[in-house]
Amino acid sequence: MAATACALLLGAAAAPSSATPAAVSVAAPAAVPVNYLRAVAGDSQHVAPGQPVAQALTARALDSDFRPVEGATITFTTPGDKLTFPGGATTATAVTDADGRATAPALTAGSAQGAFLVTAATEDQEARVSFEIIVD
Repeated sequence: MAATACALLLGAAAAPSSATPAAVSVAAPAAVPVNYLRAVAGDSQHVAPGQPVAQALTARALDSDFRPVEGATITFTTPGDKLTFPGGATTATAVTDADGRATAPALTAGSAQGAFLVTAATEDQEARVSFEIIVD
């Protein structure tokens, strides 16, 4: 494109450019901040050691006016090997739907018994909620 501009300035005929035009980048609209996270499913469950947790953990993201926030990334974090996501992972992310709900992948209890907390938090850690899972 620079060669074409130079040729036009000098009065020469511009040769067609074979270069690929640069990609146009459009910024995504600003996300609505999540001010609150609420546990809507999966809190206060009991599970036997080594077994899957029956109900998936679901958090709901809300803005400052308590309206659902769509498209927010929520990170679920377990207390290590006491509770794990598929593949033994201790963290998993989910994106909120139109109703502001994010659901964690399946959770499995480890061999340790006790009451353990799984947290869900926004990327900036400003909003968070905990789910209690009792392994007994």
